[in-house]
Amino acid sequence: MKKNLIALAVLAASTGAMAQSSVTIYGRVDLSVGAEKNLGESSKTKMFNGGEAGLTTSRWGLIGTEDLGGGLKAKFKFEQRINATTGEIQSPSFKAETSVGLAGGFGAVKMGRFSTVYDDVIALGNSNIVFDSAFTPASNGVYKSGGDYSSRFNNQIRYEAPSMGGFYAGLGYAFEQNTGEKDTMAGFMAGYKNGPINVGLGYQNEKGSDNTYTAISGSYDLGVAALSAGYNNRKGSNTNGKDNEFSLGVTVPVGAFKVSGGFASSKTTIAGNTAAKASGFALGATYSLSKRTRLYAGLRDFTVESGAGVKTKDNTLYAMGVRHDF
Repeated sequence: MKKNLIALAVLAASTGAMAQSSVTIYGRVDLSVGAEKNLGESSKTKMFNGGEAGLTTSRWGLIGTEDLGGGLKAKFKFEQRINATTGEIQSPSFKAETSVGLAGGFGAVKMGRFSTVYDDVIALGNSNIVFDSAFTPASNGVYKSGGDYSSRFNNQIRYEAPSMGGFYAGLGYAFEQNTGEKDTMAGFMAGYKNGPINVGLGYQNEKGSDNTYTAISGSYDLGVAALSAGYNNRKGSNTNGKDNEFSLGVTVPVGAFKVSGGFASSKTTIAGNTAAKASGFALGATYSLSKRTRLYAGLRDFTVESGAGVKTKDNTLYAMGVRHDF
């Protein structure tokens, strides 16, 4: 009888522990068919992995939590990108994100490899420009005409403060990426979110590239349409110059459809002289077959010119595809 009671107690304790912990497998498969044309080249029709011409990069991952009691939780995440056109792993490790951390009343802190707090502010500004996807000109061509920021860092620690009255904030620091190079990163973000409005300010200092970045972004959901806009400024040494970049987008829901369009521009100056100009636009639409599966089509077009007005890049991309989440 005592042995039976002990066995039941052990079983109850283990069941309770399991109920307080969870590990979830998740992922996305995104493939499209379309064409891309670059300056001086003929148009090429092909199948694209999602990160090339789609809504998102194909990926899979593991995410888990453990309830430690008293409102404290342990969390981890492993995420790996996949080329769904070939079935190959895009990187030999979980380079999209590998993190572990704690969350509670104090906020959340995590360590590992993941996106920066500054990248969150940029994403807010692109949120309604064709779904912040491969079709978004700001993050896929226009802003890259100057010195583009790094969105992910290794050896990083990130802290997110608890939201207070709609106000939020975060800090991030990355130790050396390469031994002896002093290529560290420091950044912060702060913002306010309340109902349909969300505005944010971000800053990132990259020692390795000798660049600092400042961004102001916002979005507003009108119900019949959602708007987003962003401004990004890069400052480097005299030889790196500086960039001034703008983006604007709108998304309109129509039943199961969502239609979106946007525009972005960039200007690079070195020693006060214009070194490059870039501009681009995008159009796209999705149709939700379910909560997990969407059909989509998108078009992106951008050009980059030198300070003398000579085209150095001219890119047109269009594709139709399907994305499935699991």
